[in-house]
Amino acid sequence: MTRGGGAARAAFALLCAVVLGVLLFACRRSGESAGSAAGRLHGLLLADALVGQRPAMDPLAGFGEAQVALGGRCSRVAVADEPGERTRGLRGVEGLGAYDGMLFVFPDDGAYRFTMAGTLIDLDIGFYDADGRLVDSEEMTPCRDGDDRSCPLYESRGPFRYALEMTGGALGSGGLSTCG
Repeated sequence: MTRGGGAARAAFALLCAVVLGVLLFACRRSGESAGSAAGRLHGLLLADALVGQRPAMDPLAGFGEAQVALGGRCSRVAVADEPGERTRGLRGVEGLGAYDGMLFVFPDDGAYRFTMAGTLIDLDIGFYDADGRLVDSEEMTPCRDGDDRSCPLYESRGPFRYALEMTGGALGSGGLSTCG
């Protein structure tokens, strides 16, 4: 290990401590809880992790790829963060290959709806707020031959920023965060 690497790690740790301290001070003044502040910082780190995504491989080529932790378990996911990608989703996909799921990223918290039109595999979906906290989850059934108007709609009980689809039974529980 080089001397510069250790110094860089120490500087980064100090920067993280300062940022968390500023958040906690601001929260104390505003009455917000420390847990909420930590969640907000966590959400910022999750958003930053998605900025550095790389292109996904088959069978999910055309999407981005990232790693996110779900309840502490790191998962490789395709990322749908553009309107056309979110509409396409996992339609027509027969299997996820080396991927654990697909993460849908929205620009703002909202009440977005999902359909399984043209989807061939059973999926579970988790809805997460901007801080990565689980808002709701659903089991979804393929609607192979239907279209957006004839297939059931799936939606969260509350606003969310991220939605994670995984094969049926694989979603588990817990919050969404960065790996590592």
